[in-house]
Amino acid sequence: MGEWTAIKTQADIEKLMQCYGGFHDSCLVGLEYRTGAFVDSGRAMRFGLPEHYMLHMCFHSQWEARPLKLCFSGVRRFCAAGWQERYGCDIFECSLQIHTDLLPGRDDPLIVWADNGGFSPKALLDRRILDEPMTTYVIASSLKWRFTKE
Repeated sequence: MGEWTAIKTQADIEKLMQCYGGFHDSCLVGLEYRTGAFVDSGRAMRFGLPEHYMLHMCFHSQWEARPLKLCFSGVRRFCAAGWQERYGCDIFECSLQIHTDLLPGRDDPLIVWADNGGFSPKALLDRRILDEPMTTYVIASSLKWRFTKE
């Protein structure tokens, strides 16, 4: 497996988008979410730190032979769209941006990825939860990516 490449700047975003064709003709194959929380041997609840809230997403593409894995940490929110009546799971374009205006009274940079090129995290409250087409999205503190063999 390749080394992880961190997304920290707009140039990093552009490199990923170029390497993976803007996610055009790709699909989400699977995901794994971890919170870092657990119950220890004494039955006490232990909680994960912000960086322990991790989401791994695996993608396949018709234009790139190698699967792509995204690793988000510090996950604030994510939504994985499931089966939809009139829509397939293929991605035509995605949105990947760094936002500094999502946390009230703070300017922490957050990574926002969505399988919809016109996605706006601020418009989330304007939609009914099951309106189609549904969007898969992630809002997190950091993102890194790599190509895999799987």
